[in-house]
Amino acid sequence: MMITDADERIRSNPRGFRLLVCMAVLSGLWLAAASRVHVNASTSDGAWGYFVLPTMAAPKRGDLVLFDPPEAAGSSIPYIKRVIGLPGDSVAVDPGRRVFVRGEFIGIAKRRALNGRALEAVGPGVIPPGRYYVHADHKDSHDSRYEEIGLVPRERIRGRALPLPDIPWLGLKGPIVKPEEARP
Repeated sequence: MMITDADERIRSNPRGFRLLVCMAVLSGLWLAAASRVHVNASTSDGAWGYFVLPTMAAPKRGDLVLFDPPEAAGSSIPYIKRVIGLPGDSVAVDPGRRVFVRGEFIGIAKRRALNGRALEAVGPGVIPPGRYYVHADHKDSHDSRYEEIGLVPRERIRGRALPLPDIPWLGLKGPIVKPEEARP
């Protein structure tokens, strides 16, 4: 058996090695306690669930985030959307209710929700500090296109969401909720 430089360093400083192992274990325990699995309650994307990691850093463009929707949205279930607009970006809505962020077409704000209630399009302007435009590609997504969701404050964002892989042998494949169950 050949002794490597790493083996020699461990033998010469066993206390440092134990400290490193302790730090790794404590970091793992903190991550397990602070993060969680969120089961997808929507049919608007293909994942059955998400691993949610807490983050201290501000979200970046393209991040998937889990956030608490405002009370006006009428949902006690957190939403998962992609961050499209950052503080300082412009939001515009044309007469046809087409929404643009930074001049880029994002989607159309529908006039009515799936349950028939009226929906107001988000107002145009510049995204203020500490707020984010969140979006999902699904045409029926309830996101920042609509006034009742609006620009999401940083304090409502619980963490970064990572889609979990399908596990067909456990019945975890695609959205758990079927389209007919999601509609009132």
